Amino acid sequence: MDYKRTDEIIKRTKDMYESGKGALIQVKEIFSGIDVPFRPLDSFGLPKNMETYLDYMIERQRIFWDTRNQIPDDIIQSITVRYGIAEHSAFMGGDVTFSETTSWHHQHVKDYSDYTLAKVDESNIWRNLVIEGMKYMKSKVKDEFFIRFRGADGPLDVVNALRGNDIFFDFYDEEEGLLELTSKCTDAIIYMLKEQQKIVTEYKGYVISGFDVIMPKGYAGHLSVDATTMLSDEMFRKFEVPFLERIGDNFDGLFFHVHSVGHHVIPAVCEVDKIKFVEISNDPNAPRGIEVYKKYEKELSNKIVTVALTKEEIIDNLNFLRDKKVIVWYDASDVEDAKKAVDLVRSKLG
Repeated sequence: MDYKRTDEIIKRTKDMYESGKGALIQVKEIFSGIDVPFRPLDSFGLPKNMETYLDYMIERQRIFWDTRNQIPDDIIQSITVRYGIAEHSAFMGGDVTFSETTSWHHQHVKDYSDYTLAKVDESNIWRNLVIEGMKYMKSKVKDEFFIRFRGADGPLDVVNALRGNDIFFDFYDEEEGLLELTSKCTDAIIYMLKEQQKIVTEYKGYVISGFDVIMPKGYAGHLSVDATTMLSDEMFRKFEVPFLERIGDNFDGLFFHVHSVGHHVIPAVCEVDKIKFVEISNDPNAPRGIEVYKKYEKELSNKIVTVALTKEEIIDNLNFLRDKKVIVWYDASDVEDAKKAVDLVRSKLG
């Protein structure tokens, strides 16, 4: 861990958060120039062999950061568990399939009149893959990496995993059962985030979200809202917002992930007081995140917004971004391209 670099990032972050305007930049992808070993996720025999898999993940990150540390952006050297996406819901019970690069949680609740959820405690294998996995990583890397949150799915995303696409009939046909199941999932999400909160590295009053964004201690995240892109604003407010507020009641603040294709829920998201960070993800065949940000500029005015931009979008939107609190995500072709993007944001928006 380069603590001089880390302290510089913390200072820039604190200055931006406290000043009310400014920009940070995080290079999220580097498409060439960093070669790391790859072994298919489905070759490890998960959910068994957790430690073997996590040792592999740690070694990959060591190789990656040997080169990545050349980039003077605002990402702190950190690590966390990742088994695909199934870990965000599989702790509620049900089967999981692994592929080379990700995992899927299969429908588990077939009927609201007769279903059993897994007990979310130390006996739960998927709880342990996340929580005990984070502890294991922390014991192995010591001061080499900070430990960041893995994050969680939002309440209806977890229900969507448990019910499959039957959930979209449930809003009309099974309202009582849906609300009861969503409440149970919300309690489990709170538990998982609190367990993660005990493990993540706290440094100079800050922690790191599952998406690398630096947050004040006491915050948690990320939370995802993918399934609700299929809901109207009215349904989102009825079936998701009250549960987001319940999660927020347990933390000082939340980092929230929303897709540009589901931008219509942003006003309701912004009304949840504890949601302090909003990340707008770019989607195919949908408005770019920066256009969504412009559309909801007023609603997002008291949030810290994270948005992925190309170099052209940075240049074209300098006037709009100049008085905002924004975290720019950038995908670089190589290390030199990454350095140029950092210089651009620092010189024009920093």
